[in-house]
Amino acid sequence: MSRRDALGAGGIGRRATITIAVAGYAAVLLAWEAYGRAFYRPGGVLPAPTEILATLWRSRDGYLSNTLTTMSEAAAGFAGGVVLALVLALLMDRFRLVGDGLYRLSLMLYSIPVIALAPALVASLGLGFGSKAVVALLAAFFPVLVNLTGALRATGTRVLELGQVLGTGWLRTLRHLRLPYALPAFAASLKIAAPAAFIAAMIAEWVGADQGLGLALLYAMFGYQIPELWAALVLSTTVTGLLVGVFGLVARVATPWHASVDAAKER
Repeated sequence: MSRRDALGAGGIGRRATITIAVAGYAAVLLAWEAYGRAFYRPGGVLPAPTEILATLWRSRDGYLSNTLTTMSEAAAGFAGGVVLALVLALLMDRFRLVGDGLYRLSLMLYSIPVIALAPALVASLGLGFGSKAVVALLAAFFPVLVNLTGALRATGTRVLELGQVLGTGWLRTLRHLRLPYALPAFAASLKIAAPAAFIAAMIAEWVGADQGLGLALLYAMFGYQIPELWAALVLSTTVTGLLVGVFGLVARVATPWHASVDAAKER
């Protein structure tokens, strides 16, 4: 089979996969819609998707305002967490003796659920924007720190030998050889950190806030307002999905040479 035939077969395979996936999702939504219209009663679990969309449209101004509030908290925390993780990862790499202890401590702290830290942080920092941003910062900080530190320490032997042959110091080796080697892991960690920051900001809003998508979800849950609850869930899922997609695209653009990009193209 020629390369052109192989590419053509791959394109047909991808189209078939997309068609099957779309048909499957459509079937699920149609079944859900039929069930919701036939059996849903106030306080039930599964309102019809059209009812959820109607709820979103009726309260669009409130949902938009709450979503933007949570996104701003998550964005501030995400930016701070990434910068802090990058600086600390480089310091830990430069000063290995101290860095090993800090790395193990970071792994232990990473195992603590954000939902367990949020009440203490909100109680200490208050109910305003800052406490939500700090919780989001912690959620974004640890994935980036662990992935970047691990990638820097796993730099290939040949890369390090090249630095020795060229006689470069630590800084030049880091800049020209080790950071490019670690860039795919860093870019992949952003796909985890961004949605984690958004979810953490929502969790912090559960503890105490006057606005935000997490607060809207909490009110809907305790008020047994099921369409409103699903509307908040749809919005939060959409935002986190978009964040994963955006940073996945960033990773592909920033590391076009990486094997994961070739695998994505083949799919």
